Amino acid sequence: MVLDVKAVTKVFSGRGRNKMVANDNVSLRIQEGEIYGLLGQNGAGKTTLVNQILGLITPDRGDIQLLGESVIGSPARARSICSVQPQSQVPLGFLTPKQAVTLMGKMRAGKQFDPKRVEMLFETLDMGEWANKEGEKLSGGAKRLTAFCMAVIAPGKLVILDEPTNDVDPVRRRYLWQVIRNLTNDGTSVILVTHNVLEAEKAVDRVAIIDKGKILTQGTPSEVKSSVSNQMRMELSLASESDLEIPSWALSSHRNGSRLIFAMDPREVSSTIEWAERQVENGLILDYSLSPATIEDAYIELTSKKVVVQK
Repeated sequence: MVLDVKAVTKVFSGRGRNKMVANDNVSLRIQEGEIYGLLGQNGAGKTTLVNQILGLITPDRGDIQLLGESVIGSPARARSICSVQPQSQVPLGFLTPKQAVTLMGKMRAGKQFDPKRVEMLFETLDMGEWANKEGEKLSGGAKRLTAFCMAVIAPGKLVILDEPTNDVDPVRRRYLWQVIRNLTNDGTSVILVTHNVLEAEKAVDRVAIIDKGKILTQGTPSEVKSSVSNQMRMELSLASESDLEIPSWALSSHRNGSRLIFAMDPREVSSTIEWAERQVENGLILDYSLSPATIEDAYIELTSKKVVVQK
């Protein structure tokens, strides 16, 4: 067991007597060599939980065991065991990516630092064109990849990645996920903190959905999807921002700009396809797809109902 979070609660005081419950009785366990997704929107309590794992914040109740020892009793030890890529961009100043990653590697590994690993990471992530470019002149995606390399150049037993693919182009995202999986093959555990539901589903071994400080459900992607396993999903690309009348058989719906998703009973598949074809003919939608339920569907269903399902 690498990490064991036991019934952790953290409350912050606001103005007057107002209090904000950032984490509410949160429990989770992470095994060696596992990618664990912590999924939730901004303000859900993900970063607060990470800061407690790192010993930067002390829980009000509960305990966190890292490699068998309490983080509360040894916060500095926790930070020596963990490697972190923060959500915010790392300020590189005039350092080049190669200089920044090399410096971090020497700080983390000391005499055991291997400069060949820097070359390997840059080659795997196709970062050669930026390797010797000053940080102030880098794009957001290049800075993000540099921060990722700084976190994994000499990884601890637990690597925490907070939105690692923000601003990163699709091709290098694939390379990045391969590097992460290679880490776990060597026994390193990874916490992936994200609100990108579709990406998390493809990358993680287990996932927890957190909302307003509570873990609503956790388990393998298949176990999480089982909460809506009797449903199908229709995803539409709308031709315009105007409203589209959702069919009466839709069980739930979610819209994000020109993208509309709704859930339905499998018995309504034929009717739904006929309805979608009519919308295409009328010029209301550009295209559509039909598929089984995803983690995104479970996420929308659970966060809208706020039902806690502990597994």
